[in-house]
Amino acid sequence: MVGVAGVFASGFPGSLTHYFDRPPRSDVVAEPFALCLASEPEGFFVADDGQGNVAGYIFAPAKTSRLPWVALRHGFAFRWAWQWLTGRLDIGMAPVRALTLNKVDFLTSARKDNLAADARILSIAVHPDHQGKGIARALCELGLKRLDDLGASPVRLEVRPENTPAVRLYTRLGFRVSGQTRDSQGEWLIMLRRPPGLA
Repeated sequence: MVGVAGVFASGFPGSLTHYFDRPPRSDVVAEPFALCLASEPEGFFVADDGQGNVAGYIFAPAKTSRLPWVALRHGFAFRWAWQWLTGRLDIGMAPVRALTLNKVDFLTSARKDNLAADARILSIAVHPDHQGKGIARALCELGLKRLDDLGASPVRLEVRPENTPAVRLYTRLGFRVSGQTRDSQGEWLIMLRRPPGLA
């Protein structure tokens, strides 16, 4: 998961600097991805650059609701709490509060009326050196095919409004802007992909 964490860090450096006082160790960034893998390994796809390095990844779970239970049952939540209490995470109280509120809102917003969806494109990133090669689209297609095969619908994702290339890609893949939400970093567009005839 360290390779996946490296792709995330290179693609979303602002997300890390928002919460951490200094760049976190790669194993710390990898921990949430280890939780994702433990929760639904079949929903995790990785693109290789041909030399054994991670070029991109997607986590597209059919059951996002499993995540908190896996975090507790497999000890992730306790390990993170211990790391924070012992100073290994190098993150202050204000960012912990913001991160906790963001994640609680993320989980509860998936249950709201017409925006409810357990199936998600939860995280996707392509290393900057490999962007523009169609990797993001290929990863999305893999994740969505699996969700379609499972009959998981609707599929939801969140994307920053200013991420125009991603919004265009998701629109081409059948997603439509269905609402908005925000966290401590700013606005998100909520996009949903429904079966034909229900869009």
